Amino acid sequence: MATNTKSTIIEVYKKLFEVFNAGKLDELVTYYTTDCKSVTPGKTRCGREGLKEICKNVLACGESTKWTGECDVVLSDDETMAYVTTSFEVSKSDGTTGTGNNLCIFRKIDGAYLVSFEMTTS
Repeated sequence: MATNTKSTIIEVYKKLFEVFNAGKLDELVTYYTTDCKSVTPGKTRCGREGLKEICKNVLACGESTKWTGECDVVLSDDETMAYVTTSFEVSKSDGTTGTGNNLCIFRKIDGAYLVSFEMTTS
């Protein structure tokens, strides 16, 4: 069962990058709990609207992200929670690139895994 659950979480995680880079913020926040917390250097935002604010600011700067495809997924024993850690590449509007790290904590709510906490550095 754990292998299927990990695969499900990885698919959701891939989708986060896809919809973020497409600028589909209304869709992006559906993958987060209503009381989610998002922490980036110098900013902490709560809730889906706070998350959208952070994402709008990043996209307005012309940044895009590319997941490296590598991640670690750790499940709770009852598979109701999990965390994912990974690195990603950042492309900036001035042509420079960099890397960042991401930690997402997922909670299983009504059968779906949603991000309840996210911490990102870049």
